[in-house]
Amino acid sequence: MSSFGKCAVCGLSDARALCTTRLSRGEIVVVCGSHELMHRRAARKAETVSDLRAMMRDRRDTRRRHPIPDELGARLIEAFSTSSERRASGDRRR
Repeated sequence: MSSFGKCAVCGLSDARALCTTRLSRGEIVVVCGSHELMHRRAARKAETVSDLRAMMRDRRDTRRRHPIPDELGARLIEAFSTSSERRASGDRRR
């Protein structure tokens, strides 16, 4: 575990949460545990730090939510969407 630096993706600097990941070209990069896990489970390994950041972008982008698969999916999306997302879609607060 690294005792210095910060996550190359999100900037987290708490040494207790930092570790490293190896890029496809062999470079070792300091990342937080969440981003290490995401990179390890990814279909492909990042080649550069810029590539790693692009791969780890927030995947909760609303464009990926369409089409809504079923009623349960619709209810989960509604429950976890931010208030601004609900207002933007025309829904009113109850």
